[in-house]
Formats: sequence, C-alpha cells, structure tokens
Amino acid sequence: MRFGLAAVLLGGVLQGSVFLPMKFTRHWQWENTWACFSTVAYLCSPWLLASLLVPHFPRMLGEVSPRALVATLLFGSGMAGGVLMMGLAYKYVGMAITFAIVLGISSSVGTLVPMLVLAPDQVLRHQGLAVIAAVAIALVGTAVVTQAACKRDASKKNLGTSVPSESGGSSARQVMIGLALCIASGLFSSCGNLGFAFGGQISQRAHDLGAGPTGAASAVWTMILLPVFLCNFTYSLYLLRKNQSGDLFREPGTRHYWIWGVLMGIGWMAGMAAYGAGALSMGKLGTSVGWILFLSSMIIVANALGALTGEWKGAEAKTLAIMAVGIAILMVAIVVVGTAGTSG
Repeated sequence: MRFGLAAVLLGGVLQGSVFLPMKFTRHWQWENTWACFSTVAYLCSPWLLASLLVPHFPRMLGEVSPRALVATLLFGSGMAGGVLMMGLAYKYVGMAITFAIVLGISSSVGTLVPMLVLAPDQVLRHQGLAVIAAVAIALVGTAVVTQAACKRDASKKNLGTSVPSESGGSSARQVMIGLALCIASGLFSSCGNLGFAFGGQISQRAHDLGAGPTGAASAVWTMILLPVFLCNFTYSLYLLRKNQSGDLFREPGTRHYWIWGVLMGIGWMAGMAAYGAGALSMGKLGTSVGWILFLSSMIIVANALGALTGEWKGAEAKTLAIMAVGIAILMVAIVVVGTAGTSG
C-alpha cells in the first residue's frame, strides 16, 4: 500500500509540472509545442513502454474481447476532448487556474463513478466514506484556489497589467472562454480514469502474461490514449496549416524547443504510468483512492510552479493568503484519502 501511495503522489508531481516547459517555447505557437508533446505523450511513450514491459505486446491485445477494447477506446475519445480543451484553456487563464478547475471537477467524477460501479459495497464503509469526504474537501479546496485565481485576474485587470497566459491578454471575454473550457475539460478528462478503471480485462491479461503493475497499466493506457493522440495531433496539424506556423519548427534558435516538447511528453506519460502502477497496487478502490490523491497533488504542484514562474506576481497579500488556504485544504484531502488507502 505504501508503494501505491508513493507512486500515485509521484505521478501527481510529474503531471502537475507538465505544462512548465511551454513557458520556454515562446517563439513557437501553441500548436507547435502541442504537436510535439502529443506525439511523444500519447503515442510513442505508452506503446514503447508497453512493448518493453508486457510480453507479446501488442499481440496480447488480440486476446482481449472486442467489447472491452471498444469501451476503452470510447472512454479515450472522451478524454481526448478533455485534454485538448485543457491545453486550450491554458492559453487563456494560465497554468494555476486551469489545473485547479479542471482537476477539481475531474477528481469528483473520476473518483466517485468507479467506486459506485465497481465497489458499491464499500460506499458506506470506512474506506468509501473516507474517499467521499476527501472528494468533498478537495472540491472546497479547488473552489478556494479558483477564487484566488479570479481575484488575481481582477486585480491585475484593474491595474492595467495582463495575467500571464499564452493568449497574450486578460479581457473578460478571454477569461470566460478559459473558464468554460476548464469546466468542459474537467467533465471530459474524467473519462481517462473511467477508461482505466473499466479496462481491467486489458490489465489483467497483461498481468497474466507476467507484466508488473507498470506494464499492466501501460497496456491499458495504449488504448485509452490512441484516440487522445489522434484528436490532439489532428487539431495541431489543422492549426499549423491555418496559422502557417509550421515554418516555426525551423526558426533559428528554437532547436532546443524540441527537447522541451519531448520532455513534456515523457513527463506526462511517466506521471500516468506511476499513477496506474500505484492505483493497481492499492486494491479494489485503487482507482478511486488513487485518482483524488493524484489530482490533488497535481493542483498543488501546478500552483506552486505557477507562482514560481510569475503567474502570481503582483497579486495582493490577501489573494496569496486565499491561495495558501486552498492549497492547505487540498493537502487535508490528501491526508484523508491516505487514511482511506491504508485502511483497506
């Protein structure tokens, strides 16, 4: 159980820092970085990892029922929309508020649904009640963090300064677009954990062939992330053509940007692999206990990095205090869900 908790927390740290390299690719458009990132994160990394860790992969997938594969791909399609909207939301409202809203919504849906469907007998027991309490606490923490981010944006607008975001502005319309994208992304992003929770036949088959927790998790992610790659890469190609930004790949002085894009992809998949391995080792409620723990740690790391990179520069002391309270509440949620994990 300790391995599971540590692995999930590590995954949250890695995932929470995924967008950080985008701050260092200023001469590329969003679609340049996203095309590189999505190729590595959603296609190359999971298939390479599964091929290395699962015996007879991908032939193993042919031994899984078509129904299970189709269901997993459908959940992946939902996640694809969520990931794309999250990437777009980052352009409008920055890393801190994007992670706070998206992951707050995703945490509740992605945590409660697997528990209600896969382990309904645990709902009214100590472990199930602890998970529900952790979700409620995390939603409160998310609301507080979001309030702080909105106050930050309002104060900077009044001062005539722009909120650090990739869209280059801070108008009310841009903020509303960003918030709408965050909410929609949160709902659809939970499909990733739902696909992982209901893709047990794939992970079980990989385990039967001798794969460990990381390999079994990677086998499931290859199916979930295939539609995610197709959606995000296709949209990136569309923007590259529309904005005629493909030439930016060859712009002098940007060669090292490819390294940032690749690091984003590797970090993303490493985080998901760590979460998957941890969740599978945590028992019947692993995907519920692990998901809220995973996302709460992501919010904390993303906001800490956002502060370090200037997203909160110039914010009032009261606003920073609200953010600190939100982070503290999320840490309480982590402690509560930790008790749920160790009590099962």
